[in-house]
Formats: sequence, C-alpha cells, structure tokens
Amino acid sequence: MEQRKNKTFMPFFLNSLKAKSNWILLSTVIIFVTTLLIPYILKADGVDAYFFMGIGIFEAFVMVFVNCLIDNSFFHSDSKLAYYKSKPVSLKEQVVVNIITEIIFAGLLLALIVLLTSFQIKDYKIFRVFNFIIPWILVVIFLSALSSILAGNTLAAGIMTVFNFALPGIVYLIIVFIFSIVEDFVAGFSIDVLENYFLNNVYKLEYIYFTEYLNKPLGYIYFLILGIILTVITLLIFKILKKRKNENTGNFIVFDGYKYFVSLLGSLIIPAFFTVSNYSRNIISEIIAALMVASLTYYVLIAVVEKSFKISRLSIKIFAVSMVLFMAATGGTVAFASRYKDVVPDVEDVKYAFVGSNGREFDFVNKYIEESGNSNLSYNDIIKLKDVYGVILFTEKENIRNIIDLHKEMLKNSSYNNENYRYDNLDITYFMDDGGYIIREYKTDCDGADAENGKKDELALKILNSNELKRIKYNYLYDEEYCKNNYNIEISVGYDFNEDIASDITIEELRPFLIKDINKEYMNTDKAFFALGGNFDQPYKGFNEPSPYLAITIRDKEDPKAYYTVQTLYFNEGYENTKEYLKSSLPELK
Repeated sequence: MEQRKNKTFMPFFLNSLKAKSNWILLSTVIIFVTTLLIPYILKADGVDAYFFMGIGIFEAFVMVFVNCLIDNSFFHSDSKLAYYKSKPVSLKEQVVVNIITEIIFAGLLLALIVLLTSFQIKDYKIFRVFNFIIPWILVVIFLSALSSILAGNTLAAGIMTVFNFALPGIVYLIIVFIFSIVEDFVAGFSIDVLENYFLNNVYKLEYIYFTEYLNKPLGYIYFLILGIILTVITLLIFKILKKRKNENTGNFIVFDGYKYFVSLLGSLIIPAFFTVSNYSRNIISEIIAALMVASLTYYVLIAVVEKSFKISRLSIKIFAVSMVLFMAATGGTVAFASRYKDVVPDVEDVKYAFVGSNGREFDFVNKYIEESGNSNLSYNDIIKLKDVYGVILFTEKENIRNIIDLHKEMLKNSSYNNENYRYDNLDITYFMDDGGYIIREYKTDCDGADAENGKKDELALKILNSNELKRIKYNYLYDEEYCKNNYNIEISVGYDFNEDIASDITIEELRPFLIKDINKEYMNTDKAFFALGGNFDQPYKGFNEPSPYLAITIRDKEDPKAYYTVQTLYFNEGYENTKEYLKSSLPELK
C-alpha cells in the first residue's frame, strides 16, 4: 500500500499544479494591469512606480493567502475530509503537496512583479524589499497549513494564520506591558530604555521578521533563521496532524490547548495596549483596570470559541493559574530590577557619561561604535556624535563626577519644579571601561512643594559651565584650530523668522563676541537642571518681540554634501555683545 502511495504522489502533485492554471492566469492579468499597464498609461516613475510595485506585492500576498486557505479547506468539512482521506495519498502528503504548489505559485507571481516593475524602476536597490517579502510569503504558506489543521473552519483558519504570524509581536507587546509595570515600581527604569535594550540585545524582532535585511546584504544568519522557522512550523504541522480531533470539525478551534492559548494571549493584549498607551501612571489603578479588562477579554474569547456564554470551570482555573504565573513573572522582574535601582558607578570605572533627555543616546553611541569598529572614541568621534545625533558625551572625570553626584540627588528625590516648562525626564547613561553600561531615566515633573531644585541646579550649573561641554557643543567657537582643519562654516543672519539678510560676516569675526556672551549666559543660567534636558540650551523664554538669530551651517571638508549640521542661535534675550556687533555691521538688522 505504501509503495502504491509513493507512485501516486507525483501524479497527484502534477494534478495539483495543473489545477492552479486558472489562478495563475487570473493573477498574471491582475498584476500585469496594476504593475505595468496602469503605470505606463499614467507615466508613473520614481515614488509612483514604487507605489505600484507595492500594490503588486500586496496582490500577490492576497492571491497566495486565499489559495492557501482554499487548498486546505478540506480540513473544515466532514465530507471533504472523508473524500481526501480516501485518496491514495496520506493527509500529510496532501499538505506537503499544497505547500509546494503554493510556493511555486508565489514564486511565479513575485518573479512576474520583478520583471514588470523593472521597466519603470531603475534604482534596483528597491528590490531589496524582497529580502523580507519572500520569507513572509513562505512563512504565511506554512502557517496557513498549520492554522487550517488547528482551526475547524476556513474563516477561523484565516484569522489564526494572521494571529500566528503576529505571535512574536504579540509576545513583545506583553513583555513591554511588564516593562511598563517595572517603570512604575522602580525609579530610574524607563519603559523606553528597557524596550530599546530588550529589542537590541535580547529579542531581535527585526531578525524574526527579516526587516533587518531591507538595507543589509544577506548572510548565513538570514538563511539559518528562515530554515529554523520553517522547520519548526513543519514539525508542528506533522505532530498536530496526527493528533487532530476530526470530530471537532466545524468548531472555531479544534484543539482545546490551542483554544486556551489564544484566549490567554488575547486577554493580555487588550490590557497591554490599554496600559502602555495610558499616561496617568497610577500603578494601583492601572493594575486593577488591567485585571478587569483581561478577565472580560478572556470571557469574551472563550465564549466565542466555545460558542457558549457558559464558561467551564476548567477555563476559569486555567485563567486564574495563568494570571498568577504572569503576576509572579512580573513581580520577579520588578524584584530583579529593584536590586539595581540604587547602583551608582565609581568615577574611575566610567569611560563616557551622558546626561540629558535625548532618549536614544545609548542606541546612537552603540550604532556609531559598531559602524566605526572602534569603542575608543576620539575627540573627532565625539564631535560627530553631537552633530549627527545630538548626543554629548563627557569624558573628563570632573564632569563625570558631577553627573554621578546629580544621579545620587535623583535617587534621593527625583522631582523638580519646572514651573510649567515642558520637561518630562532626565536620562543618565554611563559607558563603562569594561564594556558594560548603566542606563537610567527619571521622571522630573513636579509643580508642588516637594520638589528639590537647589542641589540639582548647582550640579547642573557646573556641567553647563565646563570647558568640555562648550568645546563639544560650540566646537566652532571654542576650538578654532579644529574648525580650520576639519570644517567649513557658513554664517547667515535673520530677523523675526524672515528670509536671511545677506551678509559676508564670518565666524572669525563673531567668535570673540559669541564666546563672551555664551560664557555669561551659561554662568547666569536660571534653572540649570532644566537646561540639561533641553540639549544644554538656555530654557525657552518666549519670543515676545522680534529677535535676530544666527544660522550656523557646518560642513565636513572631507564630504561637504553628505555630512553637515545647522545650529541656530536666537538672541531674544541676552547675547548683547553679539547683537550690537551684528547691528553695527548690518544696518538693516533692527
């Protein structure tokens, strides 16, 4: 009997492929019209051509997805299932044939899209989009087969395919939900910082979904990940196919275990969205609301999949145990984070330190180090980090010591009376000599009497007035030799946000006046702590009257087109020496 089945496999496969001829013809016509004929009539090029290519890819996805559901729909009808079981090939072989047929079908459609769009698109780098489109289609083909076995009807199979495809993202959302709770319980631990660390170092979601390879050449890791994912899904297909309860055909979900799995995850997704998007940060209220929403969501999902409003005791027990485990995992994470809440490094162990409210300084510095291949940043590297990413790294021990002292003040009392200025947090990041790092983010908004400003302002004022800060932030003023060797600097003057006033003023002329004014401004900074979070600028004072301003364009001499930055200085208050010089040189400047 087995030998007879093996002999019938190839004819069965060829017949299945032949049955796709009408779909291939229909899909070819649709893709031809939308990706070549319509763009040709509209004379689409550039961005428009990319749009029509995207339409073609979407159409291919839909065609393949629909075909997958149709080909595996025999699992959802008792009569069809009996008919297919009577065929001289096993159910496993039929699933394999369907998968192979869909892969060939998808391959033909994608090849057709590439061929037709190449007539309009000349920048062939755009075709790198297929680096993740191809894995997505392959995974959808395999997942649709798995979901069809798990589900009892075709509509549920389609929903389950989308759910299973989104599963890594759903897990990530639930983990972020836990991070939001950690943020509320443990001062200094930010959901943004935890999320960025988790994504960059632990949970490589961009690799799981292959979006990392949109602008990155393929390597063995790409094929290894794809192979592992498809292998795992294939093993699940074969295992679940053996245990499928065909008597449950017609239900939304055939397997009880998977039914509870979906319902439990669903019961966490809704409160996760609710909590992460809620900015009240009242932790007790959030936990109570999250539990209520989770219970309600679980009840609704179980009622839908069981087609009954009466919830079984088993369902209640599973939910209760799962919530206990979830809260235990969350509590364990909070306890683990609390161990490091008061950690402050020794000055001698810190290589670089950052203080401010950039929010992504760690990612930017790591990206720069990864691209340059050197973790020992030079002065030129630190200047480029400032110009490109707005990140100022301190290396002098005196400034690092002041940042550490400020960190200790934040541990005592993180509040700061901002007097209605918009300022939400303070980031402190240490890059250690041993390659490690410490990242903290503190919420600082407070309009009440509990805020403690004095010591924070005192330490911040020391940082603001340090020569290192001025040499980095205003390197075109405080490091004349560096600018002569590395940068071309252009000066333009404006007034009241009108067009620039023509002038031939140079940075050499303005340097002594700007240095004198900046030294005075920083020395007299009011609310210096607040200025730390404003990219080390003076706090916003309001533009009540028209004010002159300088736009300073700094271009890299080595690559003036690719690398430049613009700094704008507004002189609404202060900067008296610079304003007087500008008015004397430019009479049209009021």
